[in-house]
Order: sequence, then structure tokens, then C-alpha cells
Amino acid sequence: MTGVIFTLKRKRFRIRLPKLRMPDFERVKSFLQRRGKLMFFLFAMIAGLIFGSLTVNSLSKKTLDYLDLLFALNFPERLKSGLAGAFFAEFSSDFIFIFAAVFFSFSLFGALFLPLLAFFKGFGIGISAAYLISGYGLKGALFYFLIILPGVFLFGMILLYELSAGLSIYKKIFYNIARGRTYPLKGALSAFLKKSVKFLLLTLAVSAGDSLLWFLFAGLFKF
Repeated sequence: MTGVIFTLKRKRFRIRLPKLRMPDFERVKSFLQRRGKLMFFLFAMIAGLIFGSLTVNSLSKKTLDYLDLLFALNFPERLKSGLAGAFFAEFSSDFIFIFAAVFFSFSLFGALFLPLLAFFKGFGIGISAAYLISGYGLKGALFYFLIILPGVFLFGMILLYELSAGLSIYKKIFYNIARGRTYPLKGALSAFLKKSVKFLLLTLAVSAGDSLLWFLFAGLFKF
């Protein structure tokens, strides 16, 4: 009597992890050349945001009143000011940062003050967010994300590009002076000022959109 014996082989399932590869040096170098200054100012702004959100509870009412000109922190008062008041408060605050960025780009100590400007803007963002959320809870969070955050995000991007352009023109001016080189600055200055005007016009548009959000939704909140 004959029989057939079947043997079953167990299949072994192996999980293959993706191979880790070192980043391409040329790609990293190209990215840093194109976006390095922008990332530098972004990190400075994030550091300021974290510091501002952590220190808001230690600031006195008087200190917050002083910071109101730069960061428009007096939300109850802004609610009473109407559409024109909201636009003026937002644009005047943002204009100061754009003007300071242009001014420091031509200053000898601009390399120090430009990143501090990004840090200080982030500091104000952190203060305003933490102030609303810690002071008014869910209502403050909704108010911030619905009305404040869109304008803050858009102007933050505008300021980062302005600071990046400012650092570029700063390096072209003072680096060549330090090396005793002559550099055709006329074209570079013209391009920088055109960019600054464009960023200022974008800031104007962002402020108009921000004030429109105030007009449409701010009446839903009472502080």
C-alpha cells in the first residue's frame, strides 16, 4: 500500500526596513543656498513664539499696555473700534516691523538686529495667543484661530521674506566694504527696495483682510 505524504513549508515573512541613505550633500547645499536665510529667521521667530507664550503670565498689565502698539493686544478695545480702527491697529503694527526690517538692513549692526526682529515678532505672536487662550479659555482660542491667526500667519511669512531679503542686501553692502571690494550696488538696492514695496503692499492687503474678519466675526465674541 502506497501513500502520498504532503509537507507544508512555513513561509517566513520578513519586514524589510527602508535603507537609510545619507542626504545628498549637493541637494542640502542647494537648499541652504535658496532657503537657508528664510529657515534661520523662521527658527528665530518660533523661538520668540515659545518664549512669549511661556512668559505672558509673568508680564504686568502695564507692560502689556506698552506692547499693545506693536502687537495690538487690547482686544476688547479693538472690538469697539469698528472696521477702520481694526485696520489701522493691524496695519500700523505690521508697518513698524517692515520699516524696521528695511532700516536694519542698512545698519552696521543689522546682522544682529534682523534676527532679533524675527524673535520679537514671534514673541508678540506667542503673547497674543497665550493671552487669549489662558484668559478666556475655549472662547479665546476660537477667537484667535478664527480672526487673529490668518492675518498673523500671512504677515509672518511676509516678514520672513522681507528679513531674508534684508540680510542679503546687508551682506552685499558690508561684506564687500570689509573686503575692500567694489560692488554694483545700484541694481541690488533697486531690487531690494522694489521687493520691500511689494511686501508693504501685501501687508496692506493682509491688514485689509484681517480687518474684514474682525468686521464679520468679532461681534460674535464678548470679552
